[in-house]
Amino acid sequence: MSTLAPFKELVRKRCGLQLDGMAEARLNKALDTLRATTGLDDAVAQLARLERDSALFDHFISQLTVNETYFFREPDALDWLVDTHLPERLAAKGAPLSILSAGCSSGEEPYSLAMALFERYGERATRLFTLAGGDVDQQILGKARQGIYGGMAFRALHPALKLRYFESHRHLYKISDTLRRWVTFHPFNLLQPAANALHGPFDVILFRNVSIYFDEPTRRRIQQYLHRLLAPQGIMLCGVAETLGNDLGVFTLAQSKDVFYFRPDKLPAAPSLAPAWVADTRVPALPDAPSAPPAVTLQAPPPEPPVPDESSSSFTQELQRAHRLLDQNAFQQAAELLEALLIRQPWSVDVLLLSGLVARWQQAPEQAYGFFKRAIYTAPDCWPAHFYKAELFRQGELADDPVQCRHGYSAVIRLLDEAPTASGGLQTITSPLPPGDARFLANRHLDALLATQGAS
Repeated sequence: MSTLAPFKELVRKRCGLQLDGMAEARLNKALDTLRATTGLDDAVAQLARLERDSALFDHFISQLTVNETYFFREPDALDWLVDTHLPERLAAKGAPLSILSAGCSSGEEPYSLAMALFERYGERATRLFTLAGGDVDQQILGKARQGIYGGMAFRALHPALKLRYFESHRHLYKISDTLRRWVTFHPFNLLQPAANALHGPFDVILFRNVSIYFDEPTRRRIQQYLHRLLAPQGIMLCGVAETLGNDLGVFTLAQSKDVFYFRPDKLPAAPSLAPAWVADTRVPALPDAPSAPPAVTLQAPPPEPPVPDESSSSFTQELQRAHRLLDQNAFQQAAELLEALLIRQPWSVDVLLLSGLVARWQQAPEQAYGFFKRAIYTAPDCWPAHFYKAELFRQGELADDPVQCRHGYSAVIRLLDEAPTASGGLQTITSPLPPGDARFLANRHLDALLATQGAS
């Protein structure tokens, strides 16, 4: 047995973290530190010390967690939450609404939400909402409470927000005292509910870019716990690349304005209109994200691929036919055929990409945006969808959004640098734009954006 195995098992049982592959390097480094701190060279003695010394175990865990985060990461979900979902919940339920960032790391996520809510509601936001962050890493929670940041934490933050909510602090930046006092941070172990001080119910739980560190049985167990923490009409938001991997039957997957989220019930979400006192209090700030189709409940993809049969062969043939119709500029015929195919396989990346292209040629950019975004949710490595989504903004088909452009083209470059001939998750068709051309154009457009708008 590997000398690392018992330490991996201890961490898995207590925190659920998987420490295989590249994570072993962090584990080895943490064990070196443990050895230097305790003076113990024997693995059995080290393990026993970790099991009985909670402070030492907390320090050990702080070296194993990946705290790579930044302000306004995946901003579409935050925009939807602040501009659409929370006003509707305020209208239906009233204040205050409670929000939890589960796995908050150094605090960038809950502070991002705090800024966004202040932009909309001003100082009244602190009375309308309670914001809490929780993480298993006690040391990183200390950093979150201090609210001092620098460098890459600001990579996606609009300069106006940085100026408005931060002040210089010893070559770094400190978040405003108002936001720092508003957001509370607590020790939070997703696998040890009894030890947590946060018990809910919460109207919103952000569980974004956390579940990638857990295997499926652990994710299901965590979801069952988070389900108990949610209010009856509450929702849970996961990261873009994690959404489908978290559709495990514990929650119902739903969509609104190209944002996917989870509900604890099996009933359709009841729409409600926000009254004037909720809807008309936005502080003038950044432009709104583009709109998209209304909320609908989605049918989750099957857990296993279907067994090939005559119907799957027919699906492939009709998909290829739709592709030919697109090439022949028969857009309406292609759209009707793709609509039928989406009913049969709503998570087909090929169909979603073609549907987006058809919608774009039919001068329906918002619909095209929705298809491309859904393709990315289904297959985050779908570089054609990243490319065409960015094109909608660069070419003025949707309201100018430099951040969306940069993120889209950067994703194309990153994905094709890793795999220059990658299919982008497409199973049947090939991208109308070859990968080499997409890589060249994305780099060219990104350089032009940075030259005219700056890298801030």
